[in-house]
Amino acid sequence: MKKIILLPLLSLYLSVTAQTGGNASACPATGDVVITEIMADPTPSRGLPEREYLEITNRTADSLMTGGIMLIAGPDTAYLSTGWIEPGGRIILCSTGSRSDLLPYGQVMAVKSFPSLNDAGELIALRDPGGRLIHAVSYGPEFLGDGPRSGGGWSAELTDLNNPFNEPYAWNPSVDPSGGTPGRTNSTVNSVPDARCPRVIAVWPAAPDTVAVLFDETVMLAGTDTWLADGRATLPAVPGDHADRTAMIPLGEKLTPGAIITLSIPSQVIDFAGNAPCLTQLRTGLPSDPLPGEILFNELMPDPADECSEYLELYNNSGKVIDLSRLYLAGGSKAAAMAITGNHRQLLPGGFIALTSGREEFIVIYPCADGEGVYRSDRLPAMPDDEGTLILYDKSLDIIDRVDYSSSMHMLFLQGTSGVALEKVSPSMASDVAGNWHSALEFCNWGTPGATNSVRIEETEEADGMTLSASRVSPDGDGFEDLVSIGVFPGGDENVITVTVFNDRGYPVRRLAEKVAAGAGTRFIWDGLSDSGARLPAGLYLVIAESYNTAGSARRWKEVCALLYR
Repeated sequence: MKKIILLPLLSLYLSVTAQTGGNASACPATGDVVITEIMADPTPSRGLPEREYLEITNRTADSLMTGGIMLIAGPDTAYLSTGWIEPGGRIILCSTGSRSDLLPYGQVMAVKSFPSLNDAGELIALRDPGGRLIHAVSYGPEFLGDGPRSGGGWSAELTDLNNPFNEPYAWNPSVDPSGGTPGRTNSTVNSVPDARCPRVIAVWPAAPDTVAVLFDETVMLAGTDTWLADGRATLPAVPGDHADRTAMIPLGEKLTPGAIITLSIPSQVIDFAGNAPCLTQLRTGLPSDPLPGEILFNELMPDPADECSEYLELYNNSGKVIDLSRLYLAGGSKAAAMAITGNHRQLLPGGFIALTSGREEFIVIYPCADGEGVYRSDRLPAMPDDEGTLILYDKSLDIIDRVDYSSSMHMLFLQGTSGVALEKVSPSMASDVAGNWHSALEFCNWGTPGATNSVRIEETEEADGMTLSASRVSPDGDGFEDLVSIGVFPGGDENVITVTVFNDRGYPVRRLAEKVAAGAGTRFIWDGLSDSGARLPAGLYLVIAESYNTAGSARRWKEVCALLYR
């Protein structure tokens, strides 16, 4: 390959090539030079100077030029000075004021305006003078864990040079007694292969004619084929951030309000290890603001099992595309409202999304879960185990939905409710109907985050009179006919409804509703239990609904429902 060397660097180039046998390259490519150590919180010292630093390492067999390389940390950008990094060599990057303190530890490059490293974490990247990515790390406290090395004075080290983009798995806290290993081999060296597919965090219109796709890791975009939007080729994708985690796809034409397009990712888009994205078909559209009742709470896990996390699930009860960054959550009417996310994560019509602050793989814990429907938010309202309130607001702090939950909404015969989610039987029914909430079923390991509920009943049309979703109910926890939905729609407005279940001897065994103001009508749920929560014996039961309204209309209906056990 022809090498182009700038004249001012010629003497330095000749010196380096003489020492390295002629192997010198002008600029590093992606993955050639990588960040291998981060000291973001050097206090209290374990032996090293109380100075922030980064270490970079040359993974290649060539000497590479450092001049003009951009060091980007969060909003700050600095530039590396003119020089060379030898094959396998390490350079300690630091501020000009830290240079003398770190010189005893190895080759040091003082960087003018060296960015202050955020203890809480930030995105750190190296880009060449032409703007192309060399390496990026989304540093966070998880690199140091929550053990004894999380309190300051310890660096984070890359343990596998062959997988420099496999974060946080290829990063560990230093175990060197001094707190770090600047300028020398890291204290831990492991093989940590990257077999994970890049996951799409969000896809949204960045402009009426441009779609942005945010991945959870760096992806290779240069030289890839054009993407497809509803089968039509787009303009070439370009990076949208300094870590190449966001792809910007110009569509060539504007999106139509109310329409949803399907975006196809070309096969050449992969991560550094060669893994293709988890999803290659993405859907998006222009978002709209929801009205009350168009986004509803659908599943709650306030009391998770040990080592698991709380979560709540939302359901899009509209035909709109909803941007979650425009919504807020609060743990009660007097609690502060917090933004769900700063990312433009969308919730499509009829879709579910489970929100959690945990990091575990939900698809492993809950076999019925949808991993793509689980979104990790930085903060969520506290969810007390016994009872609590959750409120969903729009950007104007108007209430979109509210739920008041309690452990009494669970099936009474459960031995315990720890690790059992509350699910809606009918996702589109109002969240304040306590009878619409039910314990998740055991065959899904008591939860279905991001997916269809285990106890869901498909709603029938709002026919005049009383209708049952099925003529039988079998509450055995197998997910089939565990509940029966009873729809009562008397006609007219301002109806007051009473629904009672009688056994075959004519005795009332369950009062599902007593003089409930139901407007034009509503639905009720029977789970085969008595008023005391006891399991009723198998047999035939009579469901009687009665209604009256202000117009003087009084009506009565009867339906038979069989209670079975398998």
